[in-house]
Amino acid sequence: MNNPEKRALEYFNGDYNCTQAVLRTVLEEKGFFFEEAPAIAAAFGGGIIGRGEVCGAVSGALMAIGVLSSKLFNNITEQKKVIREYSEIFYNKFENIFGHNTCNGLIGIDRNDPLAKQKATDAGIYKEKCPKFVIQATNIVLEIFKDKF
Repeated sequence: MNNPEKRALEYFNGDYNCTQAVLRTVLEEKGFFFEEAPAIAAAFGGGIIGRGEVCGAVSGALMAIGVLSSKLFNNITEQKKVIREYSEIFYNKFENIFGHNTCNGLIGIDRNDPLAKQKATDAGIYKEKCPKFVIQATNIVLEIFKDKF
């Protein structure tokens, strides 16, 4: 496991949710971390406030793509164009690896069902699966930007 992967897992297994772990790790790795980043990402964990929608690791990756892309161009039109392009690349790679991009789809439960959510927690499903999403999301973004900074 390389250092960004290890750091992302440390954050995820510590005080951060999946979104925060990916965003912070990528921004630190590229030298663009800012203090408010974890707070911006906080509500996106667990598929947006725990509702099982877009995977938090995906959301964190897309946020990181936005920040990093904004450093490439001063013009907002160019920024939006490249953010969309890189986000599509990320989204397609992540979805090709895991088959889904939603927390519910990746975990295989409905996070809006408290009983299903508790069963998944008790069975260790989140601890088993979510670290893989955090690592892969981090790695894909870093790969996209490997020669950019």
